[in-house]
Amino acid sequence: MRVLEPFFNNFDPQYTALRNRAREILQQEDALTEIVQLVGKESLSEDQKVVMEVAKIIREDFLQQNAFTDYDYTCPLTKSVGMLKAIVTFYDAAQKAIAESPPDAKVTWAMIKTAQAPVIQKVVDTKFVDPKDSESKIIEFYDSLASEIVESFTQMLDV
Repeated sequence: MRVLEPFFNNFDPQYTALRNRAREILQQEDALTEIVQLVGKESLSEDQKVVMEVAKIIREDFLQQNAFTDYDYTCPLTKSVGMLKAIVTFYDAAQKAIAESPPDAKVTWAMIKTAQAPVIQKVVDTKFVDPKDSESKIIEFYDSLASEIVESFTQMLDV
């Protein structure tokens, strides 16, 4: 993969960082899966629950493709990078919300899942972007989604 890294970074400078973040999330999930199997998901801390849920989004919505659908038979690099950007932006915002919440009003994964349900659905639905759309339209969609994610978490924490 390192041989192609200059190509991907030339295409989008964020690519390597986004790919590495997604890999880290999946590796953390792998380590946590054993704990979940032994003592259940309830034993995880809130930030670990976010890891598990975002890893599920990466596995089921980013990595799996269905060649028989119009939206998934091919995936231009612009769409792949945009999807990763949306997923990682959501992950970072959720982790930040949990870490920075005051002790008397702790933010939990359940609160995030409830308050951010529409945003989570939009992140999951990013795979439905038409790969035939222009590169600029795809980039604009994912950039606006990333901004919407950040804004949504800001509003949730301001309430």
